[in-house]
Amino acid sequence: MRIMNSFFWIAIGAILVISGFAYDLLFAGLPYQDPPPEIQERWIFHKGVAESIIVAGVTVLGIGCIWKAFPWIMRLLGRQNLD
Repeated sequence: MRIMNSFFWIAIGAILVISGFAYDLLFAGLPYQDPPPEIQERWIFHKGVAESIIVAGVTVLGIGCIWKAFPWIMRLLGRQNLD
């Protein structure tokens, strides 16, 4: 069950990162060269939402990777003789 949980968090993190990039491309896109203030505000809003989704995905992905590696590291440290 522990292995399944770590893969679950890694998969959810990867999905969030990909979703953030897709949201950025679909809703924010490239900024206009000289947009009116309304369009600029809308672009800034959507860019912030996309960045928040990406940061959440990287955080969840990192937690999943640490959770996956933690038992392996503990086993490795447990085998060392510290005398």
